[in-house]
Amino acid sequence: MEWSDLQVFLAAVRAGSYTAAGRQLGINRTTVGRRVDALEAALGVALFEEGPLGPAPNRAGKRLLAAAEVMEREVAQMRRDLALPHLAQGPVRVAGSGGIVSEFLPEFAEFRRLHPEVSIELLGELDPIDAVTYRRADLAIALVRKPPLRLWGVELATLVQAPYARRDRTAQPMQLGWGFELDAALPGSQWTASNPAGEAAEKAGLTTFNAWPQMKQAVLAGLGSATLWCFAADAEVDLERLAPPDPRHDCPLWLLHRAKAPPSPGLSALIAFLTDALSARVKGPPAC
Repeated sequence: MEWSDLQVFLAAVRAGSYTAAGRQLGINRTTVGRRVDALEAALGVALFEEGPLGPAPNRAGKRLLAAAEVMEREVAQMRRDLALPHLAQGPVRVAGSGGIVSEFLPEFAEFRRLHPEVSIELLGELDPIDAVTYRRADLAIALVRKPPLRLWGVELATLVQAPYARRDRTAQPMQLGWGFELDAALPGSQWTASNPAGEAAEKAGLTTFNAWPQMKQAVLAGLGSATLWCFAADAEVDLERLAPPDPRHDCPLWLLHRAKAPPSPGLSALIAFLTDALSARVKGPPAC
């Protein structure tokens, strides 16, 4: 076996496809496949089997994966001990429920300051669980009551919601709603339960939005009132709560990644950082 072939194998498992792994490694898809084939030939066993979501490591692949992770950690520690430059890593792809990841840009900026070797790609996915499941994203910042078994993660805090409008309004604000796209991506969730959504919003003649940043900015601009996540809305001096939070709309905030794909060093570092940083952000003042 060649260590470089194990690196390619690790990237293929984590990325979920030869094409995505090739982008991370700076090589083409064919080269990734050839290197994995060489590894299987050297071992004399197949490493992948077809699963419901595409190719996945089989029993032999999982055992090799565990060994490769140990070797990767040892190499990384050796480089730190010898003060060698960080190796370039592929970007960590992050998606957040309804675009809520935009609220945490200061935390991502601080992470990049501490870990300049780890690049980040923030995705515009509305449903981060779907994005991680189908390997379009590596990490989900998800508002979900109970994550599926195929994902593993950390529950950070429970977020609460309340209705808000501009503090300096001169008239009764019109209600805002969620559009069809968000209603389809997150049906029956705390998102669409807190504001009229889809067909109900259309029948009521509401102005609608398909992402959290748009909804929050619309309320800040005085376009109307809407139920917003308190940790973010309370920090805006121009916004005023119109009623107490409704506990029916409370929801846990999770960091999630694929259970069967070991996180890369960059993803592991990001999860560890965000676990502390986002918990402090959403639990800290002002209280909701």
